[in-house]
Amino acid sequence: MTDNANTRLSNPLVHQLPYAGKVREGISYADEARFFDIYLPERTEGPAPVVVLVTGYPDPGFEERVGLKQMQIQAYRDWAKLLAASGMAAVIYSNVEPVEDAFILLDFLRCEAGQLQIDPARIALWSCSGNVPNAINVLHKDSSLRCAALLYGFMLDKAGSSVLQAAAQKFGFVNPHKGLENFPENTPILVIRGGKDEFPGLNESIDNFEMEAVARNSPVSVIRYAEGVHAFDTLDDSQRSIEMIKLCVGFLRLRLNVY
Repeated sequence: MTDNANTRLSNPLVHQLPYAGKVREGISYADEARFFDIYLPERTEGPAPVVVLVTGYPDPGFEERVGLKQMQIQAYRDWAKLLAASGMAAVIYSNVEPVEDAFILLDFLRCEAGQLQIDPARIALWSCSGNVPNAINVLHKDSSLRCAALLYGFMLDKAGSSVLQAAAQKFGFVNPHKGLENFPENTPILVIRGGKDEFPGLNESIDNFEMEAVARNSPVSVIRYAEGVHAFDTLDDSQRSIEMIKLCVGFLRLRLNVY
């Protein structure tokens, strides 16, 4: 999302676990331009819950700018491995049209759940940065999702604000929202807010999202990581950053009934 994003694409996740599970790569969910990789847990009893790492940048434009699809970013692969090593299947995917393709992918995962060895009733989302508005849109329209973990991302514009709209235009991610009316009502959501995030308006949008959650009595938990920078999970290997990653994994495990 950032102007110097190219320098961050190869950074690994600062917390990892050994993983030797099965990875199924290049599965088409619509056509040859739309495919996904699924990382399966090493050991499961029955179908595995699954976490979809939602993206919000159109891959054709993203790849033109940086030379990679989002699913090829090292941190995405590392997050998928970490989630799979923690007992959950993880899906990273390519897209052409991020808003529509997220729903097409979810439909495919549910229809092919048996063949993929996943539980269609236990699906969660993970998203970060400029991808978060698209994840929020999915949560708003698909109430069957178990939960979501959203890290250092732009959220929703409140009335009279155009922060999200301006950021989407500047950085090239999708903004399928009209405002807080698109708030996802009843899905448990963990939000991690970096206190030192450098993007103007981003933390304000998180604060507005939290206030809306309180007003609606919705199950949203905002963790304020005071020292956290944008992309702390790849840029800061401090103990506190590692704790935030573990917290994210623990939340997903709890909500997906992984014990």
